[in-house]
Order: sequence, then structure tokens, then C-alpha cells
Amino acid sequence: MTPKKPATAQRSLRRLIWIIVFAVILIIFSYGWTVTDIDLSVPQQPQRQINVGNALRELLSPAVFTQEYEVTVSTTTFTIGCPEDFTPPEVTPVDGPYIVVEPACADANELVTINGYNFAGDQLARLNWIDESGERRIRQVVGRDEDNFVTRDDGTFSVQVEVPRIRGSIGQVHTIEAQGRVPSGAPELSATTGLVFEKMLETIFLALIATTVSILPAAILSFFAAYNLMRTVRTPMGNLLVNLALLPLGFVLGAVLLGALGRLTLTIGAGGETSTAALSGLFGLASVASARSMRTSETNGTTHMLRAILNALLMGIGALAIIGLLGGLALLFGRIATQGILVYLGTFIGSIGQLIELALPLIAGVVGAFTLSSIGGTLTRDLLKTVSTSMSHVLGALLGGICGALLLAMTAMLGSLAAWVGLFTPVAAAGLGGSILPQLYRRFVPKPLEPSRTDGLIMTLLGWLGAIAAFVVTYSVLNVQRAVVEGSLPSGRVAFSVAGFDVTLYMLDALLIGLVLGALAGGFAGTKSSFPIGNVLYTSTRTLLNALRSIEPLIMGLVFVIWVGIGPFAGVLALALHSVASLGKLYSEQVENIDNGPIEALLSTGANRLQTIMYAVVPQIIPPYIAFTMYRWDINVRMSTIIGFVGGGGIGFLLQQQINLLRYRDAGVAVLAIAIVVSALDYASAFIRERYT
Repeated sequence: MTPKKPATAQRSLRRLIWIIVFAVILIIFSYGWTVTDIDLSVPQQPQRQINVGNALRELLSPAVFTQEYEVTVSTTTFTIGCPEDFTPPEVTPVDGPYIVVEPACADANELVTINGYNFAGDQLARLNWIDESGERRIRQVVGRDEDNFVTRDDGTFSVQVEVPRIRGSIGQVHTIEAQGRVPSGAPELSATTGLVFEKMLETIFLALIATTVSILPAAILSFFAAYNLMRTVRTPMGNLLVNLALLPLGFVLGAVLLGALGRLTLTIGAGGETSTAALSGLFGLASVASARSMRTSETNGTTHMLRAILNALLMGIGALAIIGLLGGLALLFGRIATQGILVYLGTFIGSIGQLIELALPLIAGVVGAFTLSSIGGTLTRDLLKTVSTSMSHVLGALLGGICGALLLAMTAMLGSLAAWVGLFTPVAAAGLGGSILPQLYRRFVPKPLEPSRTDGLIMTLLGWLGAIAAFVVTYSVLNVQRAVVEGSLPSGRVAFSVAGFDVTLYMLDALLIGLVLGALAGGFAGTKSSFPIGNVLYTSTRTLLNALRSIEPLIMGLVFVIWVGIGPFAGVLALALHSVASLGKLYSEQVENIDNGPIEALLSTGANRLQTIMYAVVPQIIPPYIAFTMYRWDINVRMSTIIGFVGGGGIGFLLQQQINLLRYRDAGVAVLAIAIVVSALDYASAFIRERYT
């Protein structure tokens, strides 16, 4: 029976493909080996081997302890040049340490032997050469690279040194001094150990604060970055456009009106107990009134709408008042807590008050934006459901144009701050343009009853075509290429001013582009269509986390050092920002791997999305969240070592100084401390994971 030729040919072809793949991999690896400049002959150079040996020896001999020593000294004379009438001195053994030089005279650069007797056994000793003027020179023993040498067990030694060449010293009598060290008392921790302990403690708390601060924002972002939670989230287009259009106006009104209220309550809170109590009672009554109005059983009608608007206003006003009040109380506590252990608590709480005071305008703007957006959504929700189809598209075009104009105007404002940030505007335009052609196609070609790969491919291609066209047009009109290539900012020429805010020609051009693209996208979609807000939030959050993770903490630390100065504060900011991105990614991946059974069970009972997350998602993610947080603390302790090299404080700053001064034994203490702390955190993390997972 003859073998099957096709099978043989297939096997031969597979082998040939594997050979080609292996050859390609070998070529790539060889190129990488050459590019990385790996030269094995360099580490074999004798001097490099000596240097690395000395450095490793000192690093592995950390100066953790120190000890007091008694120094024993013995001297003898030595004549340079051996004059004709030279007579060697007589050597008389004594009970104490003494040395004998053989020969007792010699010329410069000659070797002489120094024998020592009655010194302490197995202890360090050193030789000094003292000329007639009293100048001391440490003489290294022949065959050793260090100044010190070790005596024998019986307290004797025999070493050779070279006679130094000193101008005009011929015929002079010099002194050779031998010093021996004898320990006295018990070893003690060195000053370096104390300094390392202080800096290591600073490093631990630096990493702890950075990790703790990053937990809440990372946890919040993780839900938006979880695809299994966001993929089904959709919202009516009309409600979304109304909310987005009102956000900027609400931000301005909130920053002005609510900001003034927040500053007032902050001042009152920082002023004393009486006014604080009165204000607390006032807002307590307001909260009770708001809660009573929310518990009404009426579910429709004008009265219900008015109650909803009143609730939104009360919640916004109450939130700003309470935040300002808490900030004022924190500032007050920081001023009065200035004694004893309360100093630390006062500094911490006072800093929180300062943070609230600085961020109060931003907080007021955000609260005002969401309050007005909520009110606008409440007023227009029922109205948008009753409009006709044609009016739906007209309103969609109007609201879409407003939102698109605001979006591109804001990105252009950011692009005016840094050159490459100007790319955000074409990217945002691409996001708007990518929805126009697919919607136009769907107007003429109805969606098939059964999912079609061809239809999906056409929609995808049209989306990419529209996005690319919008990107190219925006890129060209705004001349973003100049910013990208030359690094120059857009022109700051002012077109007009609104409420004291200058609108530049660059922002105006972006606004007009956004107006057109937003109007087209919103007009084709209409207010009755649904918008996949979940996918947008997922993509935006993932992009933000990836961008932050791509910037190393070393670079962040360098920027923050410029901003807040050298010290651990810069390290905290750098590590916290990077930790938000890293923990957000780890948290979100854990959310994506949860069991969907509890989610489906709660949804089947009519639970809303918030209830589903609280009772079906959170219980499953708490144990891994704890483990990831502990692991991140471990990472931050190690990262703080590198952060310190750019002035970010902690043990790294001390380690850099020690290495720069070639004090490798002191650097070894810092390395040992880092290893101990990292190991302790690893065991603690393992213990916590075992208890809670």
C-alpha cells in the first residue's frame, strides 16, 4: 500500500514553516542582542572585577552596628637614604606593643618589612608614616587594597610597605607608627542604622498613604472599567443630550452660587461652636424636609415633578453646606490642636480642611453641574417621550450641536495648554463623526431581522470611514500638525469674551466643527434612540487607566518634585496617581471575573443597577480587593526607593546619597532594611489573603 503523498507534503510544509519561524525568532533575538550592546569581554576586565568585588563586599557588609575601640600605638624611627655613619637602633622587647623595621633605613620606593609584637590578636591594625614636619601618611600594606590589615592570633604581624618618595627627605629620620584597635564595650546600633530606620519608617507611611488615598478612586473607576457591567448600560439619547448640555451651565452657576454658600459655611465652621451648632440644626431640618418629600407615594403629576426638583436643589445646597462646614471644622481643629499627640491629628485634619478650602470652587461647580443636569432631566424626561419622530430628530440635531460644540471647545481649551494635548480635539471629532455614516446607512437600509456579518462589517467600515474623515478635517482646519511637529501652542488671539472668559479663534473653530458634527450625529439619531453610554464610559476609563499606567512613577515623581518641592509629599502624589491606575486595572479585571449568577438573580427580582452592584458584585470582590491593595502597598514600598532618586523622599533619597558618596557599607544598611520590610509585607499580605479569601 503506497503512503499518502498529501499527508507527507503537509508534514514537510509544517516543518518548513517551523524552521522559518525559528530562523526569524533567532534573527530578531540576535538583533536585540546587538542593539543592547551586550559585550561579555567588558565584565572580564581585571579592574572592573576588582571594583565590583569591592562594591559587593561592602554592600553585603552593612554597617548596622558600631563599637567603641581602644587604640594601642607603637612607634619606631626610620632613616631615609642610609647615611655612611648610620647605626641601626637597638631593639629591646617590652611588655606592651612594639614594632621592628627591617632594615631600619632604605631609599625611597624600596620595600621594608615591619614586624609587630604584643598587639591584640585577630584585630585590625594600620600603619602611618610621619615625616619630620609631623605630616601623617597612611601606608598601605603590599598585597592589600585597603589601609587596614589583620594581626595574627598571637598578636604579631609581619607586613611590607613601600618607603614614600618625599622631596628633600634624604638623611631625615622619620617615624613609623602602628595602630591597633581593641574593642571596648558591647556593640551598638550605628548612626547610619538610626537614620535608615527613620527614613524606612517614612517610606512605609509614604507608601501607606499613597495606597490608601488611591483605594477609593480606583474602586470607583474599576466599576466603569468592567466590561461585564458596562456593556448593557444604555440611556435615551434625548435625556443624555439634555444632561450634557446643562453640565457647563450648571458648573458655572454652582461655582458662583454654591461656591459662595460653601465659603460662608466654611467660615462659620471655622469660627466657633455656637454658629456651627445653629447651622447644623438648620441643615438638619432641611434634610428632614427633603427626606419627607422623597417618601411621598405620589408617582406622577406636576406635584411630583416639583418635589423632585426641590429634592435636587436641597441635596445640592445641603451637600455644599455640609462640605464647607466640615472643612471649616477641620481648619478650626488644626488651629487648636497644637499640643501633645494632638499635634499629629491636628496637622492631618487641618490639611483636610485646607484641601476642602482649595477644592471648594471645583466641588461647588461639580455639584451645581449635576444638580442642574438632574433638574433638566426631570423636566424634560416626559416631554421627550411624547414628541413626534420628526421633532425628535430636530431636537436631536439642536441638542447634539450644543453638546458637540461644548465638547470640542473644551478639548480645544485643553489643547491650548500643551501641544500634543491638541490631539484630543481631532480624536473627539472622530468620535462624533464615527456615528454619522452608520446612522445615515441605517436610514436607507433597515436592520436585518437576523444578525448579519455583512451588515455588521458595513456598519463598522462606515464608522471607521466617518471617524477618519472627521479626524482629518479637524486636524487640518485646526492645524494640529504644527503643534505636533513644532511643539508650538495654538494662537491666543481672542475672538470674543463671555462673562469674563476669553474665547480664542482656535476654540471658536473647534466649536463650529463640533456644532456641525454634533448636529449631524444627534439629528440622525434623534432623541428617542438609545445611546450605549456604558461602552463610552468603559472605553474612556480604560484609556485613562492605561495612559496613567504607561507613565512611570519616576517621571511622575520628577514632575511633582518641581511642583511641591523635594520631600516625601512629592513621592506620595506620584505613587498615589500611579496606584489609582494600577489598582483600577486590577480591580476591574476582578469585577469582570465574578460569578454572574447573583447578578442575574437580583435583576430578575427587579433590583436596580446600584442595588445589583451593592449586593451581587461587592461581596464577591472584597477579598481580592484586599489582597490587591496589600500587594500594591508592597509595590509602593519598593517603588519609593526609586522615587527617592529624584527627590521624592523616603529611603531612596538616603540610598542615593550613600551611593554617590561611595559609602557602600552604609548603602548596605538601607538595602537590608528594604529587604526586611518587603518580606514582612509579603508575609502580612499572605496572612490577610488566607484569612479573607
